This record gives sequence, structure tokens and C-alpha cells, in this order.
Amino acid sequence: MQTAVIEFHGVTKTYYKPFRKGGIAAVSDISFEVSPGEVCAFLGPNGAGKTTSINMLMGFLFSDSGEIRVFGYPPGDVRAKAQIGFLPENFAFYRYLTGPKLLRFHLALAGKIPSLAGPLIGNLIAKVRLLGYESLKITKYSRGMVQRIGIAQALLNDPQLLVLDEPTSGLDPAGRKEVLDLLVALKSAGKTVFLSSHILPEVEQICDRVVIIDRGRLVRAGRMSEMLSTGDRIEIVVDRLSAELEQWAIQSGATIERSLLGIRIAIAAGLKRQAMESLWSAGCDIISLTPLKSTLEELFLQLVDHGKEPA
Repeated sequence: MQTAVIEFHGVTKTYYKPFRKGGIAAVSDISFEVSPGEVCAFLGPNGAGKTTSINMLMGFLFSDSGEIRVFGYPPGDVRAKAQIGFLPENFAFYRYLTGPKLLRFHLALAGKIPSLAGPLIGNLIAKVRLLGYESLKITKYSRGMVQRIGIAQALLNDPQLLVLDEPTSGLDPAGRKEVLDLLVALKSAGKTVFLSSHILPEVEQICDRVVIIDRGRLVRAGRMSEMLSTGDRIEIVVDRLSAELEQWAIQSGATIERSLLGIRIAIAAGLKRQAMESLWSAGCDIISLTPLKSTLEELFLQLVDHGKEPA
């Protein structure tokens, strides 16, 4: 059995202020795991405890209780750090450097020999779509370009784990798609990605696992497919629908929508066979049949709004 890349077991972190009784619990008894090769979304509203959790994961903060492991090591252990690429949400680079010089500087910080890394830096510049801007100083970069060079910095050491806090922040739609494509490629290469983002439709496209926290507590964690599956309704798309069949479907609790792509019938899964046989007998062309599922945004809002799992 493979060792989990990230492990949180009963982790709690409380902040205390001088001359004030008690404290503020940023994280309370959080437990979850991320397996090798997974892309995991770490979600929650502002102030939920995401940044505190990421800082503990990286070894910047210590938990008050519980245990965190990264590749089986304590946070901050050099054996774990050597395998991590990190991009914080609010980062600052030396703005008088060009992109390639910045990457050489970070390579030196990692103990590498920058003078031998020309091909590596060139490949990374191309991967984050900054070709043609090699001589431009970072002070002249747009917000999106700064985000791209930040991602290149996180990829410098060919890490096995990428920890990314809002990796598409500041990017236009085309730029966000490029970053998502890059994350999919990293997943295909066997990398593990742990990312925080507020753009939930994008997260839903690429993530295998979801961890949702609110007010410092774990609300839900699990596989994306399992969390979004409703399991009790299906959607049938047909080219036509007689008045008699439409009336039967409505009486059976189905909802019907018409569009240029066909007629969408959402009906209880238990009626699937009866509905399909009736549609075929009536000469309808069945375009598609798929299980219905909720969206990540719907699930997130329901969990965060009510502070509990849906009934």
C-alpha cells in the first residue's frame, strides 16, 4: 500500500493575542489524506483556515496538537522539502530581475548550479508561456505574468508534490486554461497537486479529491466523483417527445427542458428501463443517457451555508 503524500491527523492550531483570555481556533481537529498522483482541491471561504493549514503543511507554523506528515516526514523536514514545489497566494519576487535570472537565483537557493540550468530554465519559460519576455524585468510584468513566473519557480526542482495557493489568480480566461492544462499534464506525469482556489468550476474539471473546511473545521473530504454523484436520477436527451410521453414523464416526477441540442429529461434512476423502452417504442432517437450529478459549487455553497452535510 502506498504511503499518503499528505496526512493530517487531528490537527489543531489556535492563535493567542497578548493580554487577552482564550484564543482564536484557526484549525480544529482536521484529518484527511492525499494519495500519490492525486490532484486535491483544498476549499473553504475566506477565514476558513486554509492558509494556516498550508503554512503548517510547509513547516512555517507548528500545530498545537495532532500530526502532519509529508511523504511520511514531519513538515519542514529537508527530505520532504526537497520534493515540494510551493506557490503562495501572496508572493513577492525581486522585481529588478528578469524571469530567467529569478529562476537562476531560486536554483542557487536550492543548492543547484545555475550556470548548468540553461535548458531547464528555457523549458520552464516556454511551459508557462513567457517566451519572448526573457529580457523584461519583473517590475514590468502584468499580474498574470507574475503568476506564471511563480508557477515556473514552483516547478524548478521537478517536485513530486506541488502546493499551490490560488494558482490562477490574476490570469485571464486563456491564461487560466493554460494553467489548468499544465496541471493536467503534471497529473499525467504522476505528480501530486494540492491546490486552493475560489474558482470552483475549474477545480471540478481537474481534481480527483476535495477537502472542504469552514470556520477551522473539516466539513467534507472525499473523492470528487463520489461527492458530486446524486445516484438517484438520470438525464436522457432525445430528439423528439410526444405529448403522451411528456405527460407520463411529468406525472412520474421528471423535469423536461428543450434546447437546440435536444430535449433533456431528468427522471428517477429507477424508471430508466421503462423510460428507455417507451422512448424507443415511440421512435425517439436517444442522443445520450447520463447519471445526474450536482456541481462542486452547489455542494460547496450548501455545505458552507448550512455548516453541515446535506440530508
